[in-house]
This record gives sequence, structure tokens and C-alpha cells, in this order.
Amino acid sequence: MLHIIFYSIFFSLFNPPITLEIKMEGLIPEKGTIRIGLYNSAAAFKDEANPNHAQVVAVGKNATQIIKFEGLPEGKYLVAAYQDVNGNKKIDKNILGIPTEAYAFSNDIFPKWRSPSFNEAAIKLERPYESIRLKFRTWID
Repeated sequence: MLHIIFYSIFFSLFNPPITLEIKMEGLIPEKGTIRIGLYNSAAAFKDEANPNHAQVVAVGKNATQIIKFEGLPEGKYLVAAYQDVNGNKKIDKNILGIPTEAYAFSNDIFPKWRSPSFNEAAIKLERPYESIRLKFRTWID
């Protein structure tokens, strides 16, 4: 039992948990919530409804907002987010399937006719504190 405790302490010293700060820009102030998910693999991203880590936060008074994910293990993550203006807990789409609410992906990937691949949008988290920017846009921007 003592060796298990030793190994867990030893490995936690060399692989400390990571904090990811996300600066979100282009939000509509005081409208709805931001729904944001982190996916740690292509397989996880295919099941978009179940991210590995997620947050829902109210949109503040500014078009820019910062949130943090703490305690993340090292690795590759795709960050996907949208502003749920009407609070229905899904990204709204028109009759053609085109999103009508603002959304963003890590690496500033913004494909219009498909979802990005995991490799296109994935970021690598290695340092104890990482920071990225998400620029929210609508399909017609």
C-alpha cells in the first residue's frame, strides 16, 4: 500500500495538473450562456454531446470573457464552444443545417460546411498553465 502512495506522489510531481485559460471573443453581451466542451480524442469528438470536460457559463456584460478549466491531464484537446442565446441547450440551425448561433473551435479553425477534424483543431497541453483564444462567429460572418 505504501508503494502505491509513493508512486502516485512521485508521478504527480512530474505530471502536474494543467490549467487552461480560454479567452472568448465576439460574444453577444448579456445573451444566454456559453456551452464549452473539451474532447481528448477524435472518438470523443464524434460523440459531441459527451465532452470529456465541459462548462456552461452565463454571458457577461462584455463581448470578451475568460473561463478556466483546472486539473486537466497533459495531452491533446479539441475545444468546441457555442453561445446558446435562447437557452435551449443546443446550437440552433436553419433548414439547411447551418448554425445560426455563434460558435468557435480551438486553433481558430472555422470550417463552414463541416465540423473540423480532431487533428485540425486539437491543441497540446503540456505546461502547468496554458492559454488560448476562441473567436466566436456565425456562419455568415
